[in-house]
Amino acid sequence: MSIVFVDPPSPPGFVSFRHSHGGYGENCRTSRLKLPTLDVFHAASLLLERGVEAALVDSVLLDHDPAECVAAVLEKDPSMVFFRTSSGSCAHDLRVAERLKRDFAGPVAFCGPHAAVEAETILQSPGVDAVVTGESPFSYLEIAKSGFDRVPGVRRKRSGRVVKNPTAAFMSQDELDALPVPRWDLVDYRRYSYVTSQTSWGCPFGCGYCPYPVTQGTQWRARAVGAVVDEFLRLRARYGLRFVMLRDPEFSLERKRTAELCSSLIAAGTPLMWGCETRLDTLDAGLIELMARAGCVRVAFGVDSVETATLAAMGRRSRGLDDIKEKVRLLKSGGMLTYGMYIVGLPRETRDSTNELIDFALELGTEAASFSMATPFPGTRLERWGRGRGFIEAKDPAHLTGCVPSMRNEAMGLAEIEELYLSAKESWKKQKEPERPRRLSSALSSLP
Repeated sequence: MSIVFVDPPSPPGFVSFRHSHGGYGENCRTSRLKLPTLDVFHAASLLLERGVEAALVDSVLLDHDPAECVAAVLEKDPSMVFFRTSSGSCAHDLRVAERLKRDFAGPVAFCGPHAAVEAETILQSPGVDAVVTGESPFSYLEIAKSGFDRVPGVRRKRSGRVVKNPTAAFMSQDELDALPVPRWDLVDYRRYSYVTSQTSWGCPFGCGYCPYPVTQGTQWRARAVGAVVDEFLRLRARYGLRFVMLRDPEFSLERKRTAELCSSLIAAGTPLMWGCETRLDTLDAGLIELMARAGCVRVAFGVDSVETATLAAMGRRSRGLDDIKEKVRLLKSGGMLTYGMYIVGLPRETRDSTNELIDFALELGTEAASFSMATPFPGTRLERWGRGRGFIEAKDPAHLTGCVPSMRNEAMGLAEIEELYLSAKESWKKQKEPERPRRLSSALSSLP
């Protein structure tokens, strides 16, 4: 048995980041970044550790077109192929899979959170034999041993109909602790902007526009601290890495565990510099100081909206703008780069409130910022809200992503939302971009 995992080529005119937004993915119009899709590395690495032949083709990293992707897969002579799809790229991924099927007789399966919600549609494609839902890489180990028939979460074709296996559970604590250190040498990993790691899954906050509670559940689960420290040490020793980006939905959600992890990294000699994403209201001065000593050099956080009614409607807890400013000040005083994230077009937002959001982003003075348009990812409260009101008007349903307008709100149509989104990006670029290369260069030059 030889299994190949595929991160398919980006759709024309976009750059795919399939691990973003809880695994639903993001497609950017332009980007210089090259980022891995971590879950396929977990899957391939686990199979190799357990004696199953596995390989990985990252066509986004290699800038493949569909023909080059298919050729690279066939060159590895697989028995079975898994395509990691995403919400914004699925239609294009299916075309690549159909092209592969012309020359490959073995089973082709799709995986990832979007595959789970669109399984029936995906299985209508002649290029797909099965869909694997669920987050656990141990599913692929079971498939390698016994095929698709008994593995939870699998949907497959049989005699012209779709057969559904029992629902897959989220990863257990034992499974989290058994995850191997990713085999970054499966690809030319030095071509990535940085490699990634994940120390915890799930988020109990349940903000209405966020896909993490949908794709990873509302129960917070974390790897053992010792396993994370061991991974950091191995990443430095085996691959010569200096920096890793953590993909936890909320890194500092549980203060005690965060402090324990940071203290253990310090005791291990701070093997790597690292960045994370978290909520500012879970940070305090003592924890920020500890994170800095443990090697944290970059913190991303969601501001999302400055409109109190919007945050309340979406179930977003907030301590107000003054608290955000103070936490950013503390992070900067700890030597960390700060990265604010903002959403244009959420419920109850208006032109005026959006302009206030843009002004706040500029005033906050973070080293980096991202703006996106409200995206109704499947299963979120925002998606139900928009669909129930008939507000979802995707210009191009093949690109469900934050840089393509897909949903209006009570006060603004798609054109106005896109106009404000572009205005936000341009305002940021004019005011902040000249400073950014100098600040990033200075921070990265300090890495050991």
